[in-house]
Amino acid sequence: MTFRGWAGTQRLGFRLAILMAVALLPLGIVAYAQTRNLANEAQARTEAALLGATLRAASSEVGIIRQARGLVEGLAVNGSLLVTDPAQCQSLLSLAQQRADHVAIVTFIPMSGRMICSSTGRSFDYSDDPLFLKARDLRTPSFLVNTSGPLTGQSVLGVLEPVFDVTGTKLGFISAWLPHSQLNERSAKSMLAPSGKEDAAISFWTFSRDGEVLTSSVGLDGVKAILPVDRTLTDLADDRDGVFRDRTADGEARTYAVVPLADGDLYLMSSWNARDASAFERFGVDPKVFPILMWLAGLFASIWAAELLVGRHVRLLHRSISAFASGDRRRQEIDLAGAPLELRQMAESYLIMTDSITKDEAQLEDTIHQKDVLLREVHHRVKNNLQLIASIMSMQLRRARSPETRGLLRNLQDRVMSLATIHRGLYQTSGLADVRADELLSDIVKQIVNLGSGASGRFAIEEDFDDIRLIPDQAVPLSLLLTEAMTNAMRFGTGTGTDPIRIVVRLKRSGPGDVRLEVRNSASNPAPPDSVEAGLGAQLIAAFTMQVGGTLTQGMDGDDYTLSVIFPVAALSDAEQRDHPAGKLTKSTARD
Repeated sequence: MTFRGWAGTQRLGFRLAILMAVALLPLGIVAYAQTRNLANEAQARTEAALLGATLRAASSEVGIIRQARGLVEGLAVNGSLLVTDPAQCQSLLSLAQQRADHVAIVTFIPMSGRMICSSTGRSFDYSDDPLFLKARDLRTPSFLVNTSGPLTGQSVLGVLEPVFDVTGTKLGFISAWLPHSQLNERSAKSMLAPSGKEDAAISFWTFSRDGEVLTSSVGLDGVKAILPVDRTLTDLADDRDGVFRDRTADGEARTYAVVPLADGDLYLMSSWNARDASAFERFGVDPKVFPILMWLAGLFASIWAAELLVGRHVRLLHRSISAFASGDRRRQEIDLAGAPLELRQMAESYLIMTDSITKDEAQLEDTIHQKDVLLREVHHRVKNNLQLIASIMSMQLRRARSPETRGLLRNLQDRVMSLATIHRGLYQTSGLADVRADELLSDIVKQIVNLGSGASGRFAIEEDFDDIRLIPDQAVPLSLLLTEAMTNAMRFGTGTGTDPIRIVVRLKRSGPGDVRLEVRNSASNPAPPDSVEAGLGAQLIAAFTMQVGGTLTQGMDGDDYTLSVIFPVAALSDAEQRDHPAGKLTKSTARD
């Protein structure tokens, strides 16, 4: 089945492009799959490197937090001593702080909130502090952030461990407070991205299971600008490592890594600017797009090649063929320089063919012209011979003494002159496929009236002819039929008083493909004395009607006697119809 919905699909370039697309499709699929695999492998390596870089960058800070965590866990074992002996409690906490360089202060806060035991010997009432109220109900190790510690006067991270007695009653909690400034200072030196570029530094922060940011390499306020918008820290608090991509609130694409620490109570998270991932991603281009672009480039290359090698040459050859088919017989040189050998051979064969056709047409036209000249000469000689016969009959007519003889000779002379008139029309129209019936019948009417006016008196002739084209096989019997009808009309027509005999001759179209010939004459009697139904005239009219393939109707119509013949006209070709458009000719003459 051929697709014809769009003409462009029939062109060589389009079809070649489709074939090339199908041919290149397997290679394009393989290239796309390989590129996708490489991209996925590179992404996996980047994610693994990011996790490693995150752990390395935060190793110092995480180590300090874990050290503080171990410190408070060890102190919590001596919970009863911390409550019963304040002096021993302060001595124990001071010794613990001296062993932990980065701990600002270690405190024991009882359930009442009134702290009397700390590593620095200071006391403080936390009973109304919101953070204490939050930590009082905790029964598991946890972390707290105080942006303005009452004892240290700076932003600190608190590592809390609940203290219980032997019965499981909560006595309070041990807390070690780490200044954020020291944590950030220790980790700043190792903040490099997996690529190792200084301008691609990662940012990392720690957060608790509740989603609270504990420490940050960019400050507690700065971390808010780089948090992902589609995931919350609470959603990310699980026990699995993970790397994902997301955007910040400002729309910046970043890569994130999450690592759980301290038995799931502490989480480490890092962020890396995604635009530093690869050269392609800096411009927002997916590497998997390139195989598709290469495939499309192959299609355009095939279309261009088809146009360069074939399309333009075929169009040039097509224009030359179309001009020759429309009748332009001028020899056209076809410049196919650079075309493939097959097209050049086709053009040479076409030029040879057009030369042969042009020569054959010229010879045929010459032959037709010769035949036309011979045919004209035949009609001319026949016309002259018939006129000679009519002249001889006219001489014989003048010598005839019997009225009957003169009438027979005159009728015979009219028929011969009608034939001469027909051959004169054929002589003038030789070489054409048809004869103009209006001109031919008008000449016959004039000739018959001129020959019969002297003997029969005055006639008023009305003519109404359509521009109808007839082939010679119809024109000859129709002319003879009109001659017989006119002769009878002039012979048997009658006038009133001094009025001449009125004769109307019409040739009109009566329907699709049909023509009507009508001869009407004024008559005072119901039927002419010597009616056309009898005698030689009636026989000739019936015979000529059969030759044109028509139907004869005759009789009185009011005060007129009418003879009507309806016959079909042989169809002409479309070209002949264009050359001879139909028209209408109406004439009215009066003769004595």
